[in-house]
Parts: sequence; structure tokens; C-alpha cells
Amino acid sequence: MIIQEIIAIAGKPGLYRVINNGRSNLIVESLGDGKKMGIPATSRVSSLGDITMYTTGEDILLRDVLNRMHAHTGGAQGVSHKAEPGEIRAFIDAIVPELDHERVYNSDLKKLVQWYNALAEYPGAFPLESRQDEGAEEEATAAKEGAASAEGESVEGTAASAAPAPKAKSAAAKAKPAAAAAKAKSAPKSAAKSAAPRKTTSTPRKAG
Repeated sequence: MIIQEIIAIAGKPGLYRVINNGRSNLIVESLGDGKKMGIPATSRVSSLGDITMYTTGEDILLRDVLNRMHAHTGGAQGVSHKAEPGEIRAFIDAIVPELDHERVYNSDLKKLVQWYNALAEYPGAFPLESRQDEGAEEEATAAKEGAASAEGESVEGTAASAAPAPKAKSAAAKAKPAAAAAKAKSAPKSAAKSAAPRKTTSTPRKAG
């Protein structure tokens, strides 16, 4: 599933998938019960594709964290978001040990496991992908097709150059038909007429 299509809506529980983006409203589908509804375009929404998490090094994309959780659990649900904060933190630490505990709060981890469990229940949610990855894959496919086409043209060109060239006729052989043609053109019309057989007509004589 494309993570940019998954949103959280302020004031509403759970996650939603954007089905249609209109001028005045959004048509979304709840990942929990599958119900579709329209919400005003002015609603406060957060795309999961725009969220990162603090670590002791570079910030990590939420998509990568969720995919790690899916791999860690084997596709099963994780710890409940209603579990004790220490249990939730221990679960996340086993998956993202580089998480910065000074800037990531218990409320953040509670929401993280709640979102993961909602996605784990939704068929076909994982692996989460980015729209940018999808575009890059299409470009790579187009590049491969272009390379294959160019290679085919190169092979055809090589075969054509390797094929033996037809033997050229000798200059003398070319000259003879040319001379004969020139001679035929220069012949006077009278000669052409005299060469043609004359038609003769004979009138039968009447018997006397």
C-alpha cells in the first residue's frame, strides 16, 4: 500500500485511506470497518508518509519503522496500545533500538503500536511503499525497455554490416548495355520503320 494514501484525522480514531481527493472534500475509507465517508478538505489530517521519528542518529521514516514492526512480528499484531508504557517501550526498543527516548514520548509509542495494529489487520497493507518508489520503479522499467530496444537495433545493425555485400558488376558489363541503349535511342525513325515488315494486300482477280 502507498503510505501517502493513509491518513490520521484529528478528532477521529483509527486510520483512513484516501479514495478520492476533491476540491471541497476528501472521500476516505476506514481501515477498521471499511466504511466510506466524506470529510471537509479543511479537516486537519496527517499523512503517514510525512511522519518521521527521532533516533540517536538520522531521523527514520515512519514507513520504515512500520515495515520493521511487520517483519519483526511476522505479520501478526504487536503489543496492544492499552498495555503498560514499559511493555510498549520494550516492544519498540527490540525493533528500533536507536530510538531517541528523550524526544519520543510514551504517547507517541502508544499511537505507533495502535497504527501498526490497524494496518496489520488491513489486507494487503504491507509492505508499505512510497509514491516516489513507485515512480522510480516505473522509470527503471522504462530504462530497461529502452536499453533492450537499443540493443536489438545494435544487433540488427551488426548483422547487416556483417552480411556479405553483393558483388558489383564490372564496369565493362555496365558499359555494354548502356552503349546499346544509347545506340538504340540514336537510331533514326525511318530505320525503325523500314525494319518493320510491310503489310501487303492483294485483290483476287475475277475469273473471265
